[in-house]
Amino acid sequence: MSDFTEISQKELEGILSQPDTLLLDVRETWEFADFNIGGINIPPHEITERLEELKNYNAIIVACSNGTRSSIVARLLTKKLPDIKILHLEEGIF
Repeated sequence: MSDFTEISQKELEGILSQPDTLLLDVRETWEFADFNIGGINIPPHEITERLEELKNYNAIIVACSNGTRSSIVARLLTKKLPDIKILHLEEGIF
C-alpha cells in the first residue's frame, strides 16, 4: 500500500489549480529542457538535498516521463514530508 495518491492526466489541471500545489518534474534536467508541462524540475538524485524547497506546499504532484521514477520519488516524499499531500501522475507526462 502506498502513502500517496495516484492521479490521471485528466485530473492534473483541476488539482494544479488548487492553492499551494506544486508540479514536481523529476526527469533529468535535459529532459525537462526538451519538453515540460510546467512546474519545477528536480532530478531524483537531487531530491534529498533540495527538500527545503518543497516544504511550503500543501500538495505536490510528482511526475516523470512514464511514471516509474516519479513513483519512487513520491514514495520517498511521503516519508520525508509527512505533512504534505503527495500525488503521483500515474502514467507520466507522455
